[in-house]
Amino acid sequence: MEYRGIDVSKYQGNIDFKQVKDSGVEFVIIRIGYGMYENQKDPKFEEYYQNAINNALPVGVYLYSYALNVSEAEREADTVLKWLNNRNLNLPVYYDIEDKTQTTLSKQTLTEMCSAFCKKIEEAGYWAGIYANKYWLTTHLDSATLEQRFTIWVAQYNTVNTYDGKYDMWQYTSSGKVNGISGNVDMNILYRDIFSNREGSTTPDTPETNTLPNLSNYTGDSIVDALKSVGYDSSFDSRKKLYEEAGFTDNYTGTAVQNLNLLKRLQGNYESSYYPRATYKGLSFVDGLKSIGVDSSFTNRTKIASKNGISNYTGSIFQNLKLLNLLKKGELKR
Repeated sequence: MEYRGIDVSKYQGNIDFKQVKDSGVEFVIIRIGYGMYENQKDPKFEEYYQNAINNALPVGVYLYSYALNVSEAEREADTVLKWLNNRNLNLPVYYDIEDKTQTTLSKQTLTEMCSAFCKKIEEAGYWAGIYANKYWLTTHLDSATLEQRFTIWVAQYNTVNTYDGKYDMWQYTSSGKVNGISGNVDMNILYRDIFSNREGSTTPDTPETNTLPNLSNYTGDSIVDALKSVGYDSSFDSRKKLYEEAGFTDNYTGTAVQNLNLLKRLQGNYESSYYPRATYKGLSFVDGLKSIGVDSSFTNRTKIASKNGISNYTGSIFQNLKLLNLLKKGELKR
């Protein structure tokens, strides 16, 4: 599945978003600002955001970074969250890292800056991503580490994307032409089907099912023998993966206590204060709960929300994304 979209900033001037939508554009990424100061908000952001929403265009945002260390990257994230003011987004908050002042920084520092920014964004309940061109992703960033957790938006102005890493969106030109915009505009292709996965969708993607082995009939005390008894790979690497998928958040080293806890969890005898970590990759908290066999009714979600610090649960996208992020990290309290 492919979706065609644009990204815009004040340089696009006045935009007729109805014409943009009618021309076939399926989403828009809006620059929210640049840097870490509140006076660096894009002067067109509020206008663009409201007009895009009014024309039923899914919206994401990006921040152009000038940060030179982790602390400044975190301040940039805080500023973005102030500008957003809890409003809904359909697409990620992207960290645009490419400024020439940052080229002297080490790969480790730049990667840590990206992670710090994105983690703050995720903690607020939004989906976070990194925007960079192919050269930056392959030279200045540890993209293999970043792509394990965050969505990647790669820029390469070409007829073919030759970036070898994992990515969900490709910016393929800066000289696109779209009805409703008088000058050039950046054009993008999104390869991840997120639109049918929005909360309340009538046609959500089929969620991943829980594939943990059922050891309820095993009566011994060896996780290795228990896994072998149901024909499951009992190697260390397999057990480490199972330990994470079962919802444990500490580092698995194969200790007797960890093995016993894993065995009890797979037997159904382990009582935890957290729900198992969901491997579900969509954006619906309802489907995330269903993927681990938990009641997803509004009544139960209200109870879950209360246990996780949300006392006025209304089922908003912001609240559900915050809870979903906890579920995916194995940190959602029962």
